Amino acid sequence: MAAEDSEHMKTVNRWLAGETVDNTVGIRVVGGPFDGRTKIVHLRQDETPPSPLRASGGPAGPTRHVYEAVRSTDAPAGWIYAHLGAEPAADN
Repeated sequence: MAAEDSEHMKTVNRWLAGETVDNTVGIRVVGGPFDGRTKIVHLRQDETPPSPLRASGGPAGPTRHVYEAVRSTDAPAGWIYAHLGAEPAADN
């Protein structure tokens, strides 16, 4: 079991470093309440990350925030998720 955990953690660390492994990569979140976090995502067939990304909970509370995948030469993965703002509350 320790070997499996070790291999798993090696893969996670590679994702967090911005390396694409098995079409999966870690992309840094910039701005908004999730600033500084990393989202691990599966790339689409055209090797771009899914966009938009919606996140809620944590420091943001129940509000959903929207992030867009943006190319970045400063990010190890070549992409960041940039904060677009809070998603308008749905009227029921």
